[in-house]
Amino acid sequence: MATKTTKRKRATAPAEPVATPAEPAAATPAAASAPMAEPATSEPVVALSSNSTVKDAAALKSTLEQIIEAPGSVTIDAKSVERIDTAIIQVLCAFVRDRAERNLAIAWRGTPQPLFDAARLLGVGALLALPSQAEA
Repeated sequence: MATKTTKRKRATAPAEPVATPAEPAAATPAAASAPMAEPATSEPVVALSSNSTVKDAAALKSTLEQIIEAPGSVTIDAKSVERIDTAIIQVLCAFVRDRAERNLAIAWRGTPQPLFDAARLLGVGALLALPSQAEA
């Protein structure tokens, strides 16, 4: 007796929406938590979300990879950070280190207490080129 075989279709995850510079950051629910580089004016600005956790690390890494060789200074806007975990700090350390190796600058827009505390606890404040004290 012949057995009948059936093929199962694999379930595929829906593609995550990607915001483009022409699209506003709040246009998709995912964009609210994912870091976005602001449209290119004179220098790129990457805004960190208020709750920057490991789930945001891949999106942040992707954003930073796109601007790693941007001329001039890249600004990291951290003023809204209320919570930040080690994965985000690691991605930021790698970005800042890679920019420094290329003799390219980064600037911080706000260093709230949670970011400052995480960097201090991990001993990476100097690597991130953070100021000596937290700023709002």
